[in-house]
Amino acid sequence: MLVCTGLAYAAHPPHHPGSLQLFHPIATSPDPETSTNVRLSLFYGRSGHIHGLDASAVASITGGDFTGLQLTGLYSGVKGSFKGVSFNFGVQNHLAPATGVQFTGLANFHQDFFAGAQFAGSLNYTRKGFVGAQFSGLMNLNDGYGGYLQVSSIANVNVKAFGGLQLAAIMNFAGEETFGSQIAILNYSGQMEGAQIGLVNIAEEMSGLQFGVVNISKRFEGLPLGVVNISDDSTLQGMAYGSNLSLYNIGARTVVNKWSSIVSLGYTDQTSDAPNSGFLGWHFGRQFPLGEKATLTLDAGYLHIIPQDYDDPAINDNQHFAMQMRLFADYRLGKTVALVAGGGFSTIFSEYTTHARSQTEGHVFGGISLF
Repeated sequence: MLVCTGLAYAAHPPHHPGSLQLFHPIATSPDPETSTNVRLSLFYGRSGHIHGLDASAVASITGGDFTGLQLTGLYSGVKGSFKGVSFNFGVQNHLAPATGVQFTGLANFHQDFFAGAQFAGSLNYTRKGFVGAQFSGLMNLNDGYGGYLQVSSIANVNVKAFGGLQLAAIMNFAGEETFGSQIAILNYSGQMEGAQIGLVNIAEEMSGLQFGVVNISKRFEGLPLGVVNISDDSTLQGMAYGSNLSLYNIGARTVVNKWSSIVSLGYTDQTSDAPNSGFLGWHFGRQFPLGEKATLTLDAGYLHIIPQDYDDPAINDNQHFAMQMRLFADYRLGKTVALVAGGGFSTIFSEYTTHARSQTEGHVFGGISLF
């Protein structure tokens, strides 16, 4: 019994309420296993457990657990668990689970799980996942499961499942399931339930909303609100038609889950004194099958009108636009050709200003679509 008691006493690290350190081991407590409540170091400090305050001008290592407030100039490493608030102008590196709030000038590295909020000038990295919020100037990178918020100026990368919001200027990536929203120029998710908002949205399996210029998925359920929508069961059609607004038009139509998107180019304005005008349009709407050969489509659209320059001030040569509502039918003549005809109304605005004059008139058009 005396032997066991002696071993237990020897294994227990020494404790000093306060520790002044210049450059380890030049310190009032040179033993790196010493626990303390207050550590003040100038160049390099080393201690065991800290429960209280750590203020290090340059760098510090904590070999055990840390609980409290940590202030460090360039580098701080914690080998045990971390609970508290830390401010660091350089880099923080934690090897065990951490909970709290971190403010770092360059980067936070976590080799285990983190819960709380991280703020970094360049990078936040967690190896085994995080719950809370990550804010970085460049990138947030998480190798494990993540939630609930990632915000960065370049990219958010979550290797496994993520729940919450990813918001980045350039790219969001989630390798597995995502439950929530992704907002960036480029969004990717292995399996998405929620919303992707960006210029290009990509998902292996998508359930919810894709809002962007190009939306790509293998399997899609929901609303693909984009200029070009592509999935494994989508269709791509070419179109050629004329109307009482723009005489000659060609377009490409993609259809996903009966949602129709048409991108078009047109020429020759039928309604103004500037006939040599060009048109760039996008129409989005819903298809309704009418048997095996016929389909009815209701859509709304926008036309950007580009007139030629004229010397006559009475002729509007400003770039202006039109808004349209249309109802039209497709009737298949065979496997590759269908007739298209319909109508609606167009509201033409004289220019892109709040004082623009508008004119609304009926709209009719007809042509063919190629499958």
